[in-house]
Amino acid sequence: MIDALGYWTADEVAECLDVGNELYAKLYSLANEASNHKPLGGDGSDGTTEEPIVANDCGNSMKQLWDKLTPEEQEQIEEAFNDYF
Repeated sequence: MIDALGYWTADEVAECLDVGNELYAKLYSLANEASNHKPLGGDGSDGTTEEPIVANDCGNSMKQLWDKLTPEEQEQIEEAFNDYF
C-alpha cells in the first residue's frame, strides 16, 4: 500500500478517488462496519474536531482495512491514487 493511503479513511477514498461503483460500495460497507472511527472535521461539537487528525489506527482507516480488499481492488485504489496526484 502507498504510505499516504494509510492516513485516508475508506469513505475518503470512495469519495475522492475514481474507484468505480462496486469498490465505492465496498469501501463504504467496510467503513460502516468498522469501530473507532476517525472523528469528522467540524467546530468541535457533536464528536467533531477542529484539528486535523493524522492517525492510521482508526478502524475506518485504509491501513486497518487494506487486507480486507482483494489484490485487484488494492491495485485499483493505488492506480486511482496515483492518477489523483
